[in-house]
Amino acid sequence: MIKTKKSLNILLCDLTYDTIILVSDTMPVNIGFVGSYVKKKFEDEISLSLFKYPSLVIEEIKNNPPDVIACSNYSWNSNLSEHILGITKKANPNVITVQGGTNFPHEDEQQKEFLIARPNTDIHTLFEGEKAFHNIIQRILDSNMDRNKIFNSPIDGTAFLSSKKEPSSCPDLVKGNIVERIKILDEIPSPYLNGMMDVFFDGKLTPFIETNRGCPFRCSFCHTGNDHFQKTNTFSTDRIHEEIQFIGPRAQELGITNLHIADTNFGMYPRDREVCLALKESKEKYGWPLQIMATTGKNNKKRVVEITGILGNMFAVNMSVQSMDNEVLKKIKRSNINLDDYIEVNKSLQQNGRSTKAEIILPLPGETKESFLRGIEDLINSGVSSITIYTLMLLNGTEFKNTQYRKEFDIKGRFRIVPLNFGEYDGKKIFDFEEVGIQTKDMSFDDYLNLRGFALMIESLIIIE
Repeated sequence: MIKTKKSLNILLCDLTYDTIILVSDTMPVNIGFVGSYVKKKFEDEISLSLFKYPSLVIEEIKNNPPDVIACSNYSWNSNLSEHILGITKKANPNVITVQGGTNFPHEDEQQKEFLIARPNTDIHTLFEGEKAFHNIIQRILDSNMDRNKIFNSPIDGTAFLSSKKEPSSCPDLVKGNIVERIKILDEIPSPYLNGMMDVFFDGKLTPFIETNRGCPFRCSFCHTGNDHFQKTNTFSTDRIHEEIQFIGPRAQELGITNLHIADTNFGMYPRDREVCLALKESKEKYGWPLQIMATTGKNNKKRVVEITGILGNMFAVNMSVQSMDNEVLKKIKRSNINLDDYIEVNKSLQQNGRSTKAEIILPLPGETKESFLRGIEDLINSGVSSITIYTLMLLNGTEFKNTQYRKEFDIKGRFRIVPLNFGEYDGKKIFDFEEVGIQTKDMSFDDYLNLRGFALMIESLIIIE
């Protein structure tokens, strides 16, 4: 009798807290992309299962401990992912554990500290995940699950700690080369069209699609401001159309009305017109989507308005500015359209019965109490429908976590629990927290507190129908 080789059992998780509500209520297309890519490469050598809900993956871990488990790592689920990896190590001490996502610092010393603080995480991927995770799986298969062989040399696209185990020793950071981004994104099979997303059509989760990756802007507060993401790569419009046609009837049957788009500059590119036409077609055929959530382009606002106008009031244009002060914008490497054009765009939207939301961040480098108040006045006078004032998040993977950048602007931070991101899983209370800016050399902590109270009033009172 010929004994067949057992396939590598892999779990991919994009976890959400669900104590009060589903905090992240989107279908996990991120792990769908990673899973689709490695399944295409390794076929029957691996078996894959994807998870969103903590209780389901905990049950799976205990009933069928995996060989490899990989969890997404964002500011809202990093500690939850680490907890799940710890549960997995108890179930299978030989398991290889991976995290990947935007919540990872750029500087080597900070990466090392991050991994030391997460003893249940063996490996972290760098930047986009598909190729990096492929390299991890290739190393595991080549090493026949021998941990000494897996970690005896760097793996391109990843970082991990050296295998020194003595309590007194300080492990080294082991990093592979940064892998080249996938230029033709259709190389990644669609997780919708290949069936990987089927389990997530449960009536609770909102469909999530991506039409391109990358961003030509270098905003300091965003992870895509890194040079690695400067070029925008695209999925084909034919594929996007197929995905929309696949999702439409299933969303209709489940009563799902919303759609999230992952692009960082939707509506800024001429090809986005075809996406909007496909979405309009789907609404007419299936009654889906009725509302679309997306981040619109930073520039070419007139094009954004014109292209998304195909969708009418299904699509609200976010007129994000982050600051109205030109010196502040220079410090955060951000550019906005000029105020006159901003006013003109708002008028055009309102004349067509569409709402506009302005978004601004507090406190940014160079922003004073006076310049912030002037900016709010300019936004109100521009005729926006509403204003959202965000607290500055000092996110891993952005310049705001870089030592020199923070020193230059004397940025001070404090920590808070990410709203709603807490729960009890497998008998342990878990919560995620984030660092937020509360002071710079240009704005005192007292001014910041004063403006947060002012922000509450503005957000409550400035609502223009």
